This record gives sequence, structure tokens and C-alpha cells, in this order.
Amino acid sequence: MSANNANITVPVDLANPGQFFACCGLLEMADRLWPGAEGWFEGHTFKLCCAGNFATLAAALRQIQVTNTMSFAQNARLEELSRIPKAELKKEGLEDEKKELESLRREAPILLHTGIEMRLDWFRDDRSGGSRFKTWAGQQSVLEISTEMGNGLTQVIGTEASTLWANDRGTGLPFNFDSDLGGQGSALDVGFSFDPLAASTTTRIETSCRPALEFLCFVGLQRFRPREAIGENRFQFVAWNSPLPSLLAAAVACLAVTAPGDRYEFRLLYRTKYLKSFLPAIKFQGE
Repeated sequence: MSANNANITVPVDLANPGQFFACCGLLEMADRLWPGAEGWFEGHTFKLCCAGNFATLAAALRQIQVTNTMSFAQNARLEELSRIPKAELKKEGLEDEKKELESLRREAPILLHTGIEMRLDWFRDDRSGGSRFKTWAGQQSVLEISTEMGNGLTQVIGTEASTLWANDRGTGLPFNFDSDLGGQGSALDVGFSFDPLAASTTTRIETSCRPALEFLCFVGLQRFRPREAIGENRFQFVAWNSPLPSLLAAAVACLAVTAPGDRYEFRLLYRTKYLKSFLPAIKFQGE
């Protein structure tokens, strides 16, 4: 297979690790729609060879619905408990049940529906290190963030691949996978958290982000991970330059399998013990 077989081409900045893993997520999405899809990096572009085109892929992304693994009964029970005054909850001994369900709603694995079916649970994976890339704090809801970023896809994705990484204002708080956002002020930097203000349209502070980058990176991290330098805040990935399916590409990306391509290294910015963001990547020059 040659580069001439590419029927989807999107721009990419490999100095932005979030954009690299978003391209990996795009390959995953294409493979769900057209099994056997292959992807590779070429210059400042990411290419896909598949049985469809970008317009079809974009339409599928815009239709995605986000839920989590909570059952209908669990959601109904949480709604019921949320209507009970706090004093009555304490009196009836229902506080622990409500807290447990609230925690489940924030942290349960994410499910994607409508055309593309996927389960995303890498952020709960302590064994293989997936949770290391969990950039949000414990009181933030992965369901809320992924839903807002998923909804944002409808605002930015058109029929042209050049629109994929477009900015949108007011979509919601991002995951902070976009290293271009790394310099923006965090709650620690500005002295207060935006979260309490988000409950009201009067006080809400609208931020700008790239929903497709954030959402597709979240998808990509399910299978694709960088290689970690143990004990150091250093992570490496390889932008492979020949057509590969997602399963093999994931092994190449983390240097588990050798294949031609440029190697990059990046770090995580720790704003607090839990809040993190991706910093820009540089080409790897050797140990």
C-alpha cells in the first residue's frame, strides 16, 4: 500500500502530543466504521486509507452519543436521592448511598453509541499506567467532560478535514490534552476554581478549546499510549510513516515494535497533585 491510497488527510502538529493521540483516535473511529482501516503520518499530515471518506467519518462523529456504564436503575435512584433535602438524607441514613452513586456517575467507564460503539475505561487502569494520563481531578466528572467535548463535535466538524481542529468557545471545560492550552491559567494559577461558577449562565466563564482534539485524544488513549521513562516525567511516542492498522500502530507508537518514523518526547504539567495537562513535544535526540 502506498501513500497514494490515502482517501482522508488531516493536518497535524506533532509537537502537540494531544493532536498525535487524537489522530490515533481518528484511526480507531475509522476502523470501527470500516474494519481494516490503516493510518500513517506523512510530513504535517495524518493519512487514512479506508472504505469511506471524511464527510462520512465526520457525520458519524457528529452523531456520537455519550453515556456511561451506570444502569437505568442507578441513574433513577440518584435522581430520586438528589431531590431529597440534605437534612432528611442524613436522618434516613442515605448520605453514603448518594455519595457512592455520585462517585460512580463521575468515574464510571464511558460508552459511545450511535454508529460507533466503544467502551472507554483507560483512566481507571492503574495496572498498565493508563490512569497516569487522567488529567482531571477526582471531583470532576469524566462523563460531563466527554459529553461536552462530544457535543462540541457538532459545532466544529464540517465536511472538510481542514476544519477538524477548529476552536469553539463555550463548549465546556476540556480534558487539557491540547498542549496549546498548557499555558492557560488553572484554578491554582488564578486563585479560584471555575467549577462553582459553571452552574449558572450568569457567572459561567466560557473558555475556548478544540473539542475534536480533546474528544479524539480521549478515544485514542484507550489503545495508544506513549512509552514512559520509569521514574521520570518523560514520555515518548513514534509517529509511524507507513500504513498500519490500529492494533499494530499502537505497538509502534509506544516503541514496543520498531518501525520507521520520527520519535517525540513530552512531559506532563502537574498543576496540582491531580490536575495535569500535556506539554508540547520535541523531537527525540537520544538519551
